[in-house]
Amino acid sequence: MLRPANDRLNYGNLLTPPPDYKTDFALGTTFGLDLEALVGIPMALFLSEDMNKGTATNEIVMLEGLRNSAERFAIMCEAGQIKAPHKLNVIFSLLENSVFEVALPKERSFHPKIWLIRYVNQKKQPLYRLITLSRNLTFDRSWDLAVCLEGTLKEAETSKNQPLMDFISFTVPYVKNWKKRNQIKQMVEELTHIHFDPMHQHITDFWFHPIGVAGYQKPPEALFDTYKDLLVISPFISKGMVQRFDKLALTKATKTLVTRRSEISKLSEELLSSFQVYAMKEMVVEGEEGLSGEELEEELYQQQDIHAKLYAWSKYNQHSFFIGSANCSEKAFHGNIEFLLQLQYKKWGFRMQQLLDELFGKEDKENPFELIETFPVTEDSDEDLADQLQKWIKQLCRMNTKATVSQEGNLYIITIEITRVPEGCEFLISPIAGPQETVLDKVTVIRHVQLEQLSEFYRVTASKDGVSVSRIIKIKTIGIPAERDKALFRKVINSRDAFMQYMAYLLSDNLLLATLEQPDGKHHGAGKWEGGWQYTAVLYESMLKIVSREPERMKEIERVMKLIDDPAIIPDEFKSLYSDFEKVARKVKP
Repeated sequence: MLRPANDRLNYGNLLTPPPDYKTDFALGTTFGLDLEALVGIPMALFLSEDMNKGTATNEIVMLEGLRNSAERFAIMCEAGQIKAPHKLNVIFSLLENSVFEVALPKERSFHPKIWLIRYVNQKKQPLYRLITLSRNLTFDRSWDLAVCLEGTLKEAETSKNQPLMDFISFTVPYVKNWKKRNQIKQMVEELTHIHFDPMHQHITDFWFHPIGVAGYQKPPEALFDTYKDLLVISPFISKGMVQRFDKLALTKATKTLVTRRSEISKLSEELLSSFQVYAMKEMVVEGEEGLSGEELEEELYQQQDIHAKLYAWSKYNQHSFFIGSANCSEKAFHGNIEFLLQLQYKKWGFRMQQLLDELFGKEDKENPFELIETFPVTEDSDEDLADQLQKWIKQLCRMNTKATVSQEGNLYIITIEITRVPEGCEFLISPIAGPQETVLDKVTVIRHVQLEQLSEFYRVTASKDGVSVSRIIKIKTIGIPAERDKALFRKVINSRDAFMQYMAYLLSDNLLLATLEQPDGKHHGAGKWEGGWQYTAVLYESMLKIVSREPERMKEIERVMKLIDDPAIIPDEFKSLYSDFEKVARKVKP
């Protein structure tokens, strides 16, 4: 559980359906969101594939993943915390109806990190998976924790899930898509008969804690008990919250705190001496600098640090682990919306030291952390100004804002209206894949926008004194033509070869196998039929299987053909092939 060298988890594997099941609907929550990371989620949920090096850069694969999943997942995030992507890509606009921002009043934050996924088998029997994480949906490489529970439908009702149901119900008003809102409500109703099983002999019970939701605003003292041994892992802390834990200690209690080096200055001398305080060794934090560019797959070097949130306490033969999103801070337990999963652990002879041994190792050379006995020296940086710029973006997200689209010849004009632009910095704004950024005012006009660049996602940059922070925000935009999605498809499926490759992915039962069966891609984008017709054997075999087993899937081909609707892209030979198989499909009973 706590040995990173051996126990690393793959985010995609956590989401992938179990054997003989497929994803029906998935709801995720996160504080920070990276759209480039989010594009990979449908690969795991609906295609059971990872976003590996080959597929992560293949727009055709990403397009099929999003098309396949558009109506079947929703992700909630903190307003103003969508990371601006490194590369502009019109495909991100296909995520508009799956991403929903939560803007809470009084600078409160929406900070929970969970996935609730409903899978179904061929008999339409549901299987639920609840994944509780400390990790945001980003490419950050800091150390995190995750726990999965799976539950099945039973006739008997259970009250165990009521806190989870209340948490999911809290998110419903922020989902601005009626179909998805109804799907989430149906999951909430079904949870009354879903019985989760920890599937571990030593986990004897569990509880859900949706902190900050109405009815679950208890002080930490009501959530945590007195203890003889305590381990707190939290990247961010506040002095007051650490003091609360200090006061819960029984006589001769052991107290261990693992946090980031930059947070230790928030403690008092008394707390630093009362706790065994650890921070990650600098050689581990900066460890990627010693790797070659090939090992990093040409990514930029990133620092890594602790990001997990774990509260483990023991008292005699009672042991509890709290895992989830809540930092050891006052804001986490007094204002934010958070989610913690509490596990009751019972094992004869268990001692907290066993957990510490797994975390630290038995020898210093194995230990990625070091004991901190004096306050570290901190250097001045621009982080304080960057934090303030993020707060101004957060304020911006809480203003009444709307956008309207009008046509100007073959291009479009976007007019953005906002009640008030926060003062203190300059804001620039543009559509996520649109033209150059424009200064944001109470009324902002953006001209020369192409059809495929229209989006409800906007890139906002807040700047002051040479420091800038960019984020993606979502603005309700009225007047986006219905043809926009067709333009997005045509932007990617822009040649006969690309069309044939897309058809191969669309009809394949195995994405990886389809990838291996593709030509080397040298003809991609060339628009030559000679290159595209290399897919004929793959398509013929795939259509034959579909007509005999799932004839209703022929409608998917028809829908894509209508989206493209360009004889220069859809070969006549393919239309003829489709027509022959479509006639057969009509005679086959599904």
